[in-house]
Amino acid sequence: MNFLVADIGGTKTLLALAHPGPEGWHFEHKTRLPSGEFPSAGDLIRHWLQTEKPEGRPLDGIGLALAGPVKSVDGSVRAKATNLDWPVMDEEELGRELGAPTVLINDFAAIGASLDALGPEDTVTLQCGAKEPAGLRLVVGAGTGLGTCAVGPPPRSRLFAGEGGHADFAPADDWQAALAEWVRGQEGRCSREHLLSGPGIARIAAYLQQQSSDTGLAQALRDADPAAAIGELAEQGHAGALQVAERFVSIYGGQLGDLALSALPRGGVFIAGGIAPRWLQHFQTPGFLRSFRNKAPMQKLLEELPLHLIVHSEPGLLGAAVAVHRAVEPVGENA
Repeated sequence: MNFLVADIGGTKTLLALAHPGPEGWHFEHKTRLPSGEFPSAGDLIRHWLQTEKPEGRPLDGIGLALAGPVKSVDGSVRAKATNLDWPVMDEEELGRELGAPTVLINDFAAIGASLDALGPEDTVTLQCGAKEPAGLRLVVGAGTGLGTCAVGPPPRSRLFAGEGGHADFAPADDWQAALAEWVRGQEGRCSREHLLSGPGIARIAAYLQQQSSDTGLAQALRDADPAAAIGELAEQGHAGALQVAERFVSIYGGQLGDLALSALPRGGVFIAGGIAPRWLQHFQTPGFLRSFRNKAPMQKLLEELPLHLIVHSEPGLLGAAVAVHRAVEPVGENA
């Protein structure tokens, strides 16, 4: 079977031809296209079909993971890209237009869908815990923003994407409270996403820099991608950048613990997003787990939850493939 899959972001879209095999999913003809240069999702997909799709390989379906809300309206699945001036997408209309069954899925729900297709090499275990195979799973990931998704147990693995990143940030100590007050002064409020994201790393660095006059942090904050520049400084052993990383993963661990207490994901907690794989060494420090578990009187409960970090290069693309495959060959009603 052959599927066209795409992970559509506000800046770029990654597309590929995907097909399942006995050893997992294989992706071919990967292409990155600038999303904003096309007036609609249909135009972007048609361009790929005309320029990249191999001759003589019909599509069994199309899976589109989208950075934006996806919802069912009167039996129709529709989606709106958050950061693109595209018309509302309708799943059935796109399928007719493109000539193949089409599935629209939120980009973070796609990461949730990828869990059942991840191999042992695609995750790093931060805490073994005591996995319950029939337990709920939770995916949380920081990148441009902070996404969340609850995932049911296999084989159905129902997906419940949330907006936990936009909940108010709850400081764990006086330093975090002062940081949150500083962010509120700039943004009007302080959400989890204001700190747990690429821009959030820059906010933490700016707060620390103004207290220390660290010239290295000041220069990194002027970079086109401050979070990446701070990460590079940390790799070089720069004290200020290492402090930013320490504060970031401590906040991450604490907020992840709060989310885990709300859902009790005994099937496992999975850290996703673009930042975590690049900052893996910081998540493996004792401070991260200490912050995750520091929820008296529930420390023991949190110690029992399996905790993994996803290092697969394209979990959104993988999840889009899983989602369209399930739609074409759905799990039986009694599964």
